[in-house]
Formats: sequence, C-alpha cells, structure tokens
Amino acid sequence: MRILVIGGTRDHLGGVEAFCDRAKISMERICPELRIERLWTSTAYLSLRRLPAFVLGVLRLIASRARGNAVAWIQYVNLPDLIYVLLAKALGYETVVTPHLGLNWKSQRNSTLRTISRLILSRADRIALLSQTQESEISLPSNVQRSLIRTFLPPEVLEPISVPANTDKSELPSGELRLIHASRLSVAKGTFLMLDVCARLQAAGVTFSAQIVGSADEETRISLRESIEEKNLSEHVSLLGWATPEQLMGQLRNADVLVHLSQVDSYPLIVLEALASGTLPLALDLAGARSMISDYDGFLVSRLQPVEDAVTHLTTCTLADIRSRAAAHAGQVRADFAWPTAATLLLESLQPTRSPT
Repeated sequence: MRILVIGGTRDHLGGVEAFCDRAKISMERICPELRIERLWTSTAYLSLRRLPAFVLGVLRLIASRARGNAVAWIQYVNLPDLIYVLLAKALGYETVVTPHLGLNWKSQRNSTLRTISRLILSRADRIALLSQTQESEISLPSNVQRSLIRTFLPPEVLEPISVPANTDKSELPSGELRLIHASRLSVAKGTFLMLDVCARLQAAGVTFSAQIVGSADEETRISLRESIEEKNLSEHVSLLGWATPEQLMGQLRNADVLVHLSQVDSYPLIVLEALASGTLPLALDLAGARSMISDYDGFLVSRLQPVEDAVTHLTTCTLADIRSRAAAHAGQVRADFAWPTAATLLLESLQPTRSPT
C-alpha cells in the first residue's frame, strides 16, 4: 500500500506539519511494508511571493503518479489545500481528507467559500475527522463516508522519560506562575491576547513569567516586540521563536499554564500536548478545546471577554491547585493517545473504498 501524506508548509512549521510527520513515523512503525511519501502543499500565508512553492507542490503531486497508484491523504487547513483534492481525484488516487479548521475560519464564515469547500469535499472518497466536534463546525457533504481518527502527540510526552530536576514543577519557585503560549504566532492564534493577559497580571501584582514559542512572519515578530515594549513586559515575557518538538516539550513541562486563546483552531494539538506534559490549558471556548478540557481538565474562557476571563481564572486559582490538577491527568492523556492506537485508527481510515485504477 502506498500512501501520500499531503499537507503543511516546510518553512512555517506548526501543529499540522508535526501531525503529518508523526503520523508517517507511527504508520511505518506498525506496518514497515507501507510506502509512505510526504508532499508539502505550501499553502500557509499564501501570496504572490510564495506562489512558486505552492506550484512546485502541485507539480510534485502530478509527478508522483508515475510511481503508481496510492491513497492521497490530504490535510485541509486553507482553501488552496482543496486544489489538491481535485488534482488527486483527477490523477485517479483514492482521496481521504482530514480537516484542521473550525467554525471561525474564513472558508467556513463566508457563505460562498463554505459552499465551494463543501462541493470540493464532496469529491473525496472519505473524510477522516480528528474530533466528532468537527461535524458541528464544518460544512461537510452528506454523501461522503466519515471516520474518526486521533491526533499524534509528541513521543516525548508519550514514552516514559526521566524528567530533569530543572523541569520538575515541585522544584519551581512556589510563588511564580509560569505561563506559555505556543503556536504559529498571529492575531488569530491569540498571541497578542496572551500579551494582554500578561499586562493585566502585571497590573494586578501577580508574580509570573511567560514564554511565547513559535514561528511567525517578520511583520508579526516586529509587532510582538513593539507590543512587549509598549506594555513594559520585557522583564516578564520571553519571545523565543520556533522550537523543536523536544525543546517544546521541555518548555511545556516547565510551565504551569498554557494560554491558548486561538480563535481558529478546530482541534488544537497544543492543548493535548500541554495536558500530557502536566500543564493546565487555558483556552478559548471553541468546540475542540472544550471537548479536550471536558474530558480532562483546564480553563475555558468566553469569546466575548477572553482576557478578563483568563485573568480571573489565573488570579483566583492557587498555584498549588493548578499544579495538582495538571499532574492528575497527564498519565491518562498519554495512555489515550498512544501512537499504536492512533496509527491503527488512521490506517483503517486510509483503506481504499474502491478498486484501484
């Protein structure tokens, strides 16, 4: 069986890119005979300047047909990703689509784009959802088979590891609240709301430190630095840039609360990664995050006043309680999202539904 894992942008690494890499590794582990190829779509921040990389991805998919038939597993993050659905079908590939978007994405808010999205998705052979909550968030065609898969958490949080003393929360200063925000940094991902939360905590006299981890375009990086300066947060907030999965897991284990006020994530990997690392998530009340926090633990904040709600949670819950609650669920999250289980579900979803052509 040959599988094409299609999706992600090589020079803007984030949750979807990590998800694809881990899925490929986990499937190869349980089925070494599989032939799995990774194809980048390069649709993040798509513009005229970035168009050549997108076109190159399309050409590589076309060229892949010369190597035989395959199942094309396409990650749907941005509307341009759906061009790969049409192309894969035209090439005669079995086509499975996994959406990584939600209710607040432009392709779902705009009625015209929503209709286009649904029509193109109707060409797929199967839609593999990351969460049942996506059924209520995304306009999906009724004529396409559905299956439910699981995400792939980093191996660093799933395998038994010896945690160094400097990442043991029992060794942290008892009075310092340690916050972390990790994503592809942007307004939509809640990065600037994180700074608003920090400014309010500083005004309230809370002892805290905060790390902001992730890649961003140059304009966003400049805006973040300026905002940190304007809010006088330089002593509290560290802008760290992109981190490897290993580095990120260490940073999560060394934090108390993940602040994830994203308006767009349908099923945010980082929330589960935080839970598995013993860090309590604080997230905007969207379907995916709500489901995770309901299953395990964490704080939800309203979309109308996210900063106010976040500050209320962080100033009324004791640090000892936060650390205790986070530690209580980490082991269960690791067990629920073990790679062999997730890979088995995924391979079942990628089985062809029709005879190869």
